[in-house]
Amino acid sequence: MKLKSYKLNIYDISVFGIMLAIYIIASVMERYVFTGAFNIGITYAVFIIFGLALGPWKGALLGILCDTINQLIYGISTWMIEYAVVPAFIAFLSGWLLKIMFTKQHQTWILGYIFLIAITAVFISVLAIHGHNLPQNTFVVKRKNLLKWSFVLAVGVTGLTFIWITALIFTVINLTTRSVVVKLNVTLLFFILVSVFIILILTRWLWGPFAYINYHNRFRSGHWDYKEYFPIFAIPIMFKSLLEIPFYTVIIFAIFPVLTIIRKQTHFYSNKIHTY
Repeated sequence: MKLKSYKLNIYDISVFGIMLAIYIIASVMERYVFTGAFNIGITYAVFIIFGLALGPWKGALLGILCDTINQLIYGISTWMIEYAVVPAFIAFLSGWLLKIMFTKQHQTWILGYIFLIAITAVFISVLAIHGHNLPQNTFVVKRKNLLKWSFVLAVGVTGLTFIWITALIFTVINLTTRSVVVKLNVTLLFFILVSVFIILILTRWLWGPFAYINYHNRFRSGHWDYKEYFPIFAIPIMFKSLLEIPFYTVIIFAIFPVLTIIRKQTHFYSNKIHTY
């Protein structure tokens, strides 16, 4: 019975085609429009949407197709498994987190705040341990762009503060309103906020620097040591992603009704085919 949710049907293939087109557009914009040291990686939001719309397994399959198309367009000479698994992992994780929300909706707030507190503690700890070892006048981002350390720090603190204020506002609204619709909306917003945070931490904060160091050592004949270079690349990503999280949250919440329709139709056609 469970295998029916993994089978592709005509409706799935149609949705795959539309979302692949969205990914290609987002990829082109990310490459040529959103450039610079603090560019926004909009394809990450697209991968999250895959999981929310199609579920973990079909979303992951679509993520693999996106990486394949990307390699066909831009070449496979620098293909790396470290980067290839990212789209599939993001889509799978977002779909899996959505299932948890629907099954344990009453625990969304508690688990979300536990996560935010833990990440804030890690954020402060990283600054306390590695902050004094990093360049104070300029900060190197992938050895190309130089940023003032004070600017990077200001961006990170502002982003984290904004996330906490937003979460507290959502909580106050949820506790004070009597409207069921409002409660559902703020719970959904809080869920999206925390889910995006979790996904970016795993794929950007932790995996991103590791993958880039491997890329440099493999294709640029480098000899970068993880212990030395990981914080150099991780900390700018941490600060920048704190700006991306609110952006992703707003975009995903705005189109969530459409994603819900797609998800319901996918489930409907899967059940329909299974009955034949």
